[in-house]
Amino acid sequence: MDQTEKAIDSVTAVLVLANGTVPRLNVGTYSALSALSSIFSRTPLKPVAFLLTNTSNPLYQNFSGDSLLEAFKDAPQFLLNNPVALQRKYLELKDKAGPKTRGQMRDFREAVKGSEQDALEMLVDIFDWLDSLEPQPTPRILSL
Repeated sequence: MDQTEKAIDSVTAVLVLANGTVPRLNVGTYSALSALSSIFSRTPLKPVAFLLTNTSNPLYQNFSGDSLLEAFKDAPQFLLNNPVALQRKYLELKDKAGPKTRGQMRDFREAVKGSEQDALEMLVDIFDWLDSLEPQPTPRILSL
């Protein structure tokens, strides 16, 4: 028995992180999804979701669901525009604010606040999704 079998007796969810600005999955991610679809082949792929980064809403999302394997077409997608990165950029711009950007600083701050609120709401959605799942025993997964 290896350490994985000793430490993990079930898997409740798999959250796939992907850049929401890139239209297609890379080869490594596609390969991982192929493996996931075979692992969960006898159960609905309900425990798999996507967290798409660098995008605040579907208007800014370039990631195409068409690039997903059929098994993942209905998987939940959560969107996250990193508020920490936006805050850093805002503070950087604030420190360097000149006449050209000074008038925009209020708009930038509001964008950061909006991103923080969106991220909190997205986390609530992820936790709600997690609460709806049942753990999958790992012996079947590890045998694959």
